[in-house]
Amino acid sequence: IVSSNPCSEFLHHNDTACNLASLNLLKFRTTDGFDYKLFRHCVRLLIVAQEIICNFAGYPTPEIAENSQRFRPLGLGYCNLGALLMRSGIGYDSDEGREYAAAITSVMGATAYLTSAELAALVGPFEGFAENREAMLDVVLAHAEKAEPWVGWREAYDLGCVHGFRHSQVTLLGPTGQ
Repeated sequence: IVSSNPCSEFLHHNDTACNLASLNLLKFRTTDGFDYKLFRHCVRLLIVAQEIICNFAGYPTPEIAENSQRFRPLGLGYCNLGALLMRSGIGYDSDEGREYAAAITSVMGATAYLTSAELAALVGPFEGFAENREAMLDVVLAHAEKAEPWVGWREAYDLGCVHGFRHSQVTLLGPTGQ
């Protein structure tokens, strides 16, 4: 039987782990908006922490342990999007709400991939990077071409071209009722 990970929030290689962490978006709310500087700092911190977890986590089977080491998939996400929008006076099902969520999600992804590329510069890319290089770089470039320059996708792409990425994936919004 071929299936997804236990929560089905993403499809990856068979026998891989779900290494998740979440940031509480309410902690980044300020009186005049959202603290992107602190948010980026926390994204970087959690990607490094999750990288360490890949090395020390216990996995239920040898196959999952092996693939988790080989592909190093991470799943940094967030929680309390709805509460953040409500406290900010933004409608959850509104264009403004979707744009706000898209900006936060894009910054999280760009910062996470940039951090992954920085880690790859220090300790090398994930073992399966070479066979996935062009596909991964194409995805990051597609984000870079669509995102505002301040978000950081171009920096992630440029560094990824040089050093690769330490992780086969870095972000994931789990089905937790964001």
